[in-house]
Amino acid sequence: MRILQLCPKVPWPPDDGGRVAMRTLALSLLRAGASVRTLCLNPAKHRVDPATLPEEAAALRLETVDVDTSLTVSGALKSLLAGTSYNVERFRSSELERRLCRILREEPPDLVLLESLYTVPCVPAVRRASRVPVVLRSHNVEHEIWQRLARGERRPAHRLYLGHLARMLRAWEVGTVNDVDAIVPVTGEDAATYRELGARVPLHVAPVGIEAAAFPDRSGLGDPGTLLFLGALDWRPNLEATRWFLESVWPLVRARVPGALFHVGGSNPPGDLAGRLRSEGVRFLGRVPDAREFLGSGAAMVVPLLSGGGIRVKILEAMALGVPVISTRLGASGIAARDGEEILLADDPEGLASSCASLLTDRSRAVAVGRAGRARVHSSFDAPAIAVNLLGFLAALTGPPVHA
Repeated sequence: MRILQLCPKVPWPPDDGGRVAMRTLALSLLRAGASVRTLCLNPAKHRVDPATLPEEAAALRLETVDVDTSLTVSGALKSLLAGTSYNVERFRSSELERRLCRILREEPPDLVLLESLYTVPCVPAVRRASRVPVVLRSHNVEHEIWQRLARGERRPAHRLYLGHLARMLRAWEVGTVNDVDAIVPVTGEDAATYRELGARVPLHVAPVGIEAAAFPDRSGLGDPGTLLFLGALDWRPNLEATRWFLESVWPLVRARVPGALFHVGGSNPPGDLAGRLRSEGVRFLGRVPDAREFLGSGAAMVVPLLSGGGIRVKILEAMALGVPVISTRLGASGIAARDGEEILLADDPEGLASSCASLLTDRSRAVAVGRAGRARVHSSFDAPAIAVNLLGFLAALTGPPVHA
């Protein structure tokens, strides 16, 4: 099967969940026997020099198209007046559409795989140039993230605007949900939500996979007194989570375990977070060069997400290494790990602080939870098996297309 993968950013380096998800799936499909060609937007904010891409990217014949998705007052105002989703409009690119149509004419694929909602604006261009099926691989139900952010926002004006963005994004998701020929969400919860939104097209759940060989057992090898957080701090759910943990949870952890340390790895923190990152026992490391090395350096990873969707790839990576994870239930959605055995779950400051303290003070329990979580991920999120199952689903779509 010939698959054209369309990405909203370059899947390398694999330093955030979206990039990991896109890279892992493309390479897994390739190893499962598919021919995969990748066309990517290359946003200025996350720009990657194509000359620095590793050899594995060459196997996908990866092409990039530069685009500036930066937030601007004029862009936001234009979108507001037009009644469109500013989240989506920032990813429109006429150059991407031209490249896409050229590939569709010169080397027709059997199927176009759209990575995330932000590549859905390309569907009309695909329909004009080709009759092949178009499949959306949904990393999140995007409007739910913004709804939760709006509910958690304390500043009235910001809450009002975030609510507007959520409504516009929901309207876009509902309005385009049947424009594709199938949807591949990463969790069963997201699949159910798509049905509630009115999806009539086929659905196939394909979790983000883990390449087992790339994750050695690091259980019990990290510093027993250190908690870890890893995530891009310019992504609103991560920023919200970090602020809340430092303000509401970390003081309770330190009261229970006075010598506890909290290491934060992440890029682009806003200025107002700087003061909190200088709290007692907190060390901000910025962008970490090796995520797996960082994840293996502490007693446990905390994921205090209050908004978000899909699967948190960093949880899968930590668990695959045998590093125990402490998370809110929202943060751990889609993983189905057993609370108290394979992961620790809590949604309030006291509960999260108690879970953190229990792993910081009981090394044997931390190791046991880490090893149980590792077994769960390696058995349920095996990338080759997920790719083979997905290929079977995609093959069934490559008959007569749904859309004329």
